[in-house]
Amino acid sequence: MARTLIIFVTAILACSALVAQSDQVQKTMPVPIYKPEPAYTLEARAAKITGSVMVQAIIDAEGVPSEMRVVKSLDPGLDQNALEAVGKWRFRPATENGTAVSIQVTIEIGFKLL
Repeated sequence: MARTLIIFVTAILACSALVAQSDQVQKTMPVPIYKPEPAYTLEARAAKITGSVMVQAIIDAEGVPSEMRVVKSLDPGLDQNALEAVGKWRFRPATENGTAVSIQVTIEIGFKLL
């Protein structure tokens, strides 16, 4: 019976367009609209490594991630693949009072073998 590879990707950004209101200021968080999944490395698959990589990034007013860095590592190859995948993601940008703004987010990229 062949093993099935499942890569799950979870964004910790309140990705359901949460709206925060304080002192009449309306803010929304960025929402992923394009999320290619990272590849599992052959080495990580052979070693049966599973878990999460936490990536911190700035999502600019155009919805493009930049300044990405790993804040919780899992495996060097999986860390690199997570960074590359997040770099390709696109977002509906965060807003403040209806204006698109840049914001720092932390994204959890999960790797799981089934």
